[in-house]
Amino acid sequence: MSRVGATAQDVMGFTVIGPDRFLGSGHPDPQESTQPPNLGLIRSDSAGRSWTPVSLAGAADFHVLRSVGDRIAGFNGLTGRLMVSADGGETWTAHRPPGPLVDLAIAPRRPGRLVASTDQALLFSPNGGRGWKTLRPRSAGLLAWPRANRLFWLDARGAVRVSSDSGISWRDRGMVGGRPAALTSAGGDLYAALEDGTVKRSQDDGATWSIRARP
Repeated sequence: MSRVGATAQDVMGFTVIGPDRFLGSGHPDPQESTQPPNLGLIRSDSAGRSWTPVSLAGAADFHVLRSVGDRIAGFNGLTGRLMVSADGGETWTAHRPPGPLVDLAIAPRRPGRLVASTDQALLFSPNGGRGWKTLRPRSAGLLAWPRANRLFWLDARGAVRVSSDSGISWRDRGMVGGRPAALTSAGGDLYAALEDGTVKRSQDDGATWSIRARP
């Protein structure tokens, strides 16, 4: 791994929207005193080498950020609200979630459907975050939803489960081999970052994992 970009900004929420195109949030480089302490939604079209503001500067600190097409959903750590945008982050609607969100996933073909994780439960929303239903089992975890019939859940022990029915039922899939800190999908593969900084990749829907990078 190598550093990308010249600034030391603290990127909290992060999501990939295309080749070399990212959305993020967080806090500016301490040396850049002209920026607000919370960056709102920012965007990079250069694989993270440079970033430009999109919206909510000073008003949002997204700790969780996910996107499908122009639909963006994020948990604003400043207000405790779920923020949803249907136009790439230009305008937003705020909803009150059942609790602080640990992670969030958007259905690939039906972006109004959300599955979220709090520190105590998994939750499903059929209407973009306006209402929620508790799923079983009641446990926190990290989420990735790369395909309509493949919703992945990675729990605190590193166990991988998969659902083909929006989280109603789950099947055991594999073990990532460590305590996870983040989960995402790209190019048909799953990627998990562990607490020690190791990044692992699975090319078989979470059944087996190989080391992609070490810190």
